[in-house]
Amino acid sequence: MSRNGKGAATITSPEAALADLQTEVSDPEYVVVHSDEDLRRLGQEILGEREGPIVGVTLRDGTHEPVLRASDIRTIVGGSARIYLLADDELLLGLREILGARLRLDAGTLRIWWPGAAIRCDPSDHPVVVGLEDEDYLDTLQELAREFDLSRPHVRGQVRVIEDARAFLEHEILRVQEYNRRIHERLRDAQIESHQLRTRAELAEARVAALKRPTRHE
Repeated sequence: MSRNGKGAATITSPEAALADLQTEVSDPEYVVVHSDEDLRRLGQEILGEREGPIVGVTLRDGTHEPVLRASDIRTIVGGSARIYLLADDELLLGLREILGARLRLDAGTLRIWWPGAAIRCDPSDHPVVVGLEDEDYLDTLQELAREFDLSRPHVRGQVRVIEDARAFLEHEILRVQEYNRRIHERLRDAQIESHQLRTRAELAEARVAALKRPTRHE
């Protein structure tokens, strides 16, 4: 095994990839999903009650290397998180059937499933990191770190409070703006009506004055 200039591993075959990943990092630090039974257990674990996050990893598009290596992922997610590798498209389809479209794991990506994952949950709570072909390996790792920190359950709660407060304020601003618009229209209509009344009054006064003038007889 060798690393390219971007820090990513170069592996010559899928068999070599799986063998190397299994020998380099001991189980249960890194779990390679091989069978439908493995997939079923993974699905149960993701949707079941747990305390820590689960990370699912696939291979980069067109390569036999994972989006990020387990040892690098471990530096971000800590020692208690379970990390799974799914290197087969059929397994990814099977996992989608178990988890649903919202929590699916696509080829060329990595996903964090936090506790509380459910088929109908908000998918943004369980972020996806894409291993772009032209992206530097370290950039992908930094994106994982950012998504991991921002999606922590306690952080998500705080973000939602902020977002709810912002949404409320935006609603109030729109309500006040609409109120001000209606008031402005009423003032404008009142000014127009006042001008019309004043004009009519002036015309009426002029007619009265004309009627009061003495008529000259020749």
